[in-house]
Amino acid sequence: MSTEAAPHALQSGLAIAFQPMIATATGLPFAWAAIASAQGRSFAQIAAALAPEARAELEMERIGAAIAGALDAGLLDGEALLAIPVGAAGGSPDALLAHLFRTAVEHRVPVERIVVEINADERGDLAPVAALAQACVDRGIAIAFVKLDAGLVRNISDSRSRRVIVEGVLRLARNMDVTLIANGIVRREDLVLLCTMGIRHMQGDWIAPAQAHPLPRPHIARREPRTTVPQHRRLAAHQRSAASRPTAPSSLAQAL
Repeated sequence: MSTEAAPHALQSGLAIAFQPMIATATGLPFAWAAIASAQGRSFAQIAAALAPEARAELEMERIGAAIAGALDAGLLDGEALLAIPVGAAGGSPDALLAHLFRTAVEHRVPVERIVVEINADERGDLAPVAALAQACVDRGIAIAFVKLDAGLVRNISDSRSRRVIVEGVLRLARNMDVTLIANGIVRREDLVLLCTMGIRHMQGDWIAPAQAHPLPRPHIARREPRTTVPQHRRLAAHQRSAASRPTAPSSLAQAL
């Protein structure tokens, strides 16, 4: 994934870029994904090189940089949400979410504009994932969507086994009343197949690359196939109802 480095460099060298998540019904972003990197390394690579006790601090840096960067780029001036990844593997879910709340308040960002993203690449150990999901529900933060790992999405039109897996996750997401995001789209044929399968929310370099200062409401040329299926209801509605779904954390852990 190509990203334009953000000017919000921290002590760790962390930089933030933003990539739109597109609703195929409108062709416009419904949320912006914050993507952290440093000196050509992904956030996962940076975190893996740290001692476990140091990862929570890095997570807090990412949260702060994501909110500050989104405001600086004007991405929260419209109705789109801000999707902030919070790593479950680093532990300390309550401390991380408390930091998210404090940072949002300091920047006067309504918490309902923020969606916590629990990455599917952390599915190796489900206990931390379930703990983070439960902490989100306890604090009234919704897990409004589940994101497919880019490894599942890439070249999916050539792999029957990946299609079977994605179909299963899609059924589970519908049962959880959350939106499924197909991440990592790099080919049109994969996007067409995913639309045919019923996935209406996409992210990937083929649609729009991640940038430090993307246009808040870009006019993205419709490169995806047209569809008459109505757009999923606004994801903010999930945030208001998340606390009433106590089974979401365990279901999410199964999905990841």
